[in-house]
Amino acid sequence: MTEPVRLTDSAMLARRLLWDRATDEPPSAQPIMVLLGPTGSGKTRALQSISQDCGNSVVHAKPFDFGREQPATTVVALAAISEDLSRRWRARRSAKFTRFALGLVAVQANLDTFDRVKARAEMSAALREFAESPRANDIAVQVDSTADAVEPVLDPVLVTAAKLVLPRLIRTIGRRSLASAKRWHADIPEAEGAEPLDALIQLSRRARNEPEAMTAWLTSAFLADVRESHPVMARPELGSPCSCENEAGKTHSHNWVVLLDNLDHPGGYEFLSDIIAARERHLRQHNERDPLLFIGTSGRWNPEWESHWHAPWKSAATRSDEVLVVPRCRDAGHWRNNPEVGRPHAPVHPVLLEPLEIEETASLIGRSPYFSEAKLAQRATAGLPKAVEAVSGILPTSRLREGRRDILEPAESTPEAWQQRLTDLRVSEQLQDVDLAEFVNAAPFATAPWLVPAESTSLVSLPQTGRILTELRSALWVIAPDRDSGTEDQSLLHPWIARTLLFALNARGEQDGGSYETQFEALLNDPHTQRDLARTSYCLLALGRFGEVVETLRERFDQMPHQRWVDLLVLVTSAPDDKPLHRDNAQVYADLVEQDLRDGPAERDQVRNVLARLIAAYWLIANPLAGPDRERKNIVVQSFHELAPLSHRPDVAALYEAARRADQLF
Repeated sequence: MTEPVRLTDSAMLARRLLWDRATDEPPSAQPIMVLLGPTGSGKTRALQSISQDCGNSVVHAKPFDFGREQPATTVVALAAISEDLSRRWRARRSAKFTRFALGLVAVQANLDTFDRVKARAEMSAALREFAESPRANDIAVQVDSTADAVEPVLDPVLVTAAKLVLPRLIRTIGRRSLASAKRWHADIPEAEGAEPLDALIQLSRRARNEPEAMTAWLTSAFLADVRESHPVMARPELGSPCSCENEAGKTHSHNWVVLLDNLDHPGGYEFLSDIIAARERHLRQHNERDPLLFIGTSGRWNPEWESHWHAPWKSAATRSDEVLVVPRCRDAGHWRNNPEVGRPHAPVHPVLLEPLEIEETASLIGRSPYFSEAKLAQRATAGLPKAVEAVSGILPTSRLREGRRDILEPAESTPEAWQQRLTDLRVSEQLQDVDLAEFVNAAPFATAPWLVPAESTSLVSLPQTGRILTELRSALWVIAPDRDSGTEDQSLLHPWIARTLLFALNARGEQDGGSYETQFEALLNDPHTQRDLARTSYCLLALGRFGEVVETLRERFDQMPHQRWVDLLVLVTSAPDDKPLHRDNAQVYADLVEQDLRDGPAERDQVRNVLARLIAAYWLIANPLAGPDRERKNIVVQSFHELAPLSHRPDVAALYEAARRADQLF
């Protein structure tokens, strides 16, 4: 499979944030940008693209992954980041992380915990070895010699990290910078007025008794090193050509970039909190900002952000004026020039990662974007790269037959095969005490358009349903539609996940706690469903009670504004079905129309006949996993046109508009 052809929007956004102001002004602190997207949305690929785009023109740390097996503390992450930032650069000298390295040495020093005189002597010896080591390997030997003594007390991961990074950091440190670093450790408020040696002893003891205090101390040391090294390292690039959005051609300095992958894993959000706290402490004390741009990724929403940001799955109608809409990458501009985004009160700025466009999807599956296969892949996956990869291995090599319903069916349509798709996307990963089979049990509730939004008030009796819905939202499988889509009051579950859940439920029959029919009957009997026409009709159609739905829409055709009636029809026909996948759309359509003629009212007017064809056709082409079906689409368009002259209302323009939109459907 080939990579998408265009530069990711996230990388383009990063370009806009790399530089800030002219060179006669210090760079201001950028907010922490977090790229949001569900599992398989290309978050890691986006960071790699940004890293490659920075190249040699922008000082940056390669992505640090919080998703590795061993949970990373803030200090461990900073150790890896400082090592990467201090690597040899082609056009500039290396960054110096003297304060941070000195703090690491102090933290690991094996001190007498009862005798202050001995502790001072031991700290002096550790610093002397640190300062006088002529080669980087000497410090590694010194760290190894004390490892056995400190490992039972300190986090062994921290000890291991220090062994790896200290040799690299020491190569860049000189005697003058070391003396300055000692004074810095004595001058910060945490030292409480102690001289440099005693201040470092305090840091060493806090590492054993107050790990949070140690983290704050070393985080401040890291940021202080950045502030000192940045001006020197920015000089070689002044006026040099770069890829920033700089139409005026201003001479400028680049912010440094730190890339953080999988912030939703252990240690990630804590890292952000520690960085934000250290920045705020320094800003209060010195009114000075650091020139670091943090760009991270997260596959989950952090509830702590909701004091500033509207959760992506919540409808726009529920947003208060005090919170901001989470933008997509294409809509996120310079934050310093965007009056809507208040940088001072929102230190973390989440941004929704863009789905693949049809051209990118076509490139990944090796087909032309004009072919039906590419359009099906785009509609079924909603541009999710991981799902596109799965679809690529399923699509037939020959051209698609019109109206096929089994194109994306597994080779063996068993409950296990459908559930494997959900396993591959780690749908139930965070709820370890909830089996994936329970997600399948809850499929009707998890996919119903009125249950997915956070504002849902339905009372469902199925155990674990509330937790499952919350998990699907938090894992970003639920996104509210764009504000210009006209459906702000709804949110939808990702089509690949939604239909896979429903197919898995249908495939297993009566086993494992409930069938497709029993679970939809439970949803239909929910008190809130019973009181709502749209919800009831949706469930009836999902259960195959086609004639009842046709009659309901027939009765309401002239009773409500036509735009509301069209919206009702679209919502109802988004319901799933349990029809056999081996029967194509033409066969199922003929069965439905014949069923309505057989079981419907004996006396039928023209509206009823048109509606039977319209609803059957719209229902079948609304299935995002079904193949192209021009015949059914033409029936929908024609039916809307036939309904307009039959209406007794003055607002038939909505019916013609519905026909126009239907003509643009897949």
